[in-house]
Amino acid sequence: MRPFGRALTLALLSAVTAEFLLGDHRLAGAAPIGEQLAALVLYGAFSGAAAVLIRDVARRTGRGWPTILLLAVAFGVIEQGMLGSGIGELGAIGTIGALGRHVIWGVSAPIAVVEALFPGPVAGRIPVAPQRQAPWLAMPGTVIAGAAALLGGAALLVVSVSEPGFAAAPRQWALAVAAAVIAAAAVAVVVALRLPRRSPLGRGHYWWSILVALVATSAFIGVDQLPRTLPLWLSALFLLLPLAAGAVLVVVLRLDVLGLASGAILTACWHGLTDALPLGVLPGIEQNLLVGMSIAVLYTAYLVQRRRPGLLRAQSAVL
Repeated sequence: MRPFGRALTLALLSAVTAEFLLGDHRLAGAAPIGEQLAALVLYGAFSGAAAVLIRDVARRTGRGWPTILLLAVAFGVIEQGMLGSGIGELGAIGTIGALGRHVIWGVSAPIAVVEALFPGPVAGRIPVAPQRQAPWLAMPGTVIAGAAALLGGAALLVVSVSEPGFAAAPRQWALAVAAAVIAAAAVAVVVALRLPRRSPLGRGHYWWSILVALVATSAFIGVDQLPRTLPLWLSALFLLLPLAAGAVLVVVLRLDVLGLASGAILTACWHGLTDALPLGVLPGIEQNLLVGMSIAVLYTAYLVQRRRPGLLRAQSAVL
């Protein structure tokens, strides 16, 4: 598939996974179907295009997942703080939960899956591991993706402001800007320290990777939905602990990137189903279709990696 098709696939997968598969939006929901389709288009333009840009910045500079994750955090702060309910309104625990969703399901997992689906060449026609892929976008494509993100973000901001009680108050805007500056500084530190561009990790076990990601992200989602009755520090600890434990296992066991993304998306599948089934037949059918399509995409990505010589043995991400 050509680079534009790959970028479009990533943008669509990002919007569907983060907004529809997780259950925040659905075509058979309370809002009219036209509004839900409009939400899909706007989130595809905004967060989807941002995921494409984040992926290309990391690959163009020869860097890997630390850069992708930090850029995703910076983007998540902007999206949630300025276009969502507002960081101040969500509170510290709600903000951590929202950022986790953006980083995991809005950016990282979709990038890993699409790179596995389309393991393009670095030079000539030689298939390579996803983490060694070249950037997809030339300058015109980068400009188009940037314009789509800006226009989509502006449209979402207009929608947010037009809904009473939803747009961020001035103090929330200030908090969002401050947090965005901190996140941007973190990215700048990573770039300044010039992390190794290629760090071979050996082979990661695909099925163990799925299990680790499924357990860690399921625990994250579960804790995020608990009543806010515990002390703030303890709630934050419980929320971050599953992700921290998963991150340690990723490094120690050198887990497979596609397996980790698959486990995270399977968490989105069960979470969206548990939200949709009590709402009636149509939401349940829609969510089951989304789950079926997601599993089909994950299985296809797995087959692509399995059939390409050396791909599963040459996971070379910078972790």
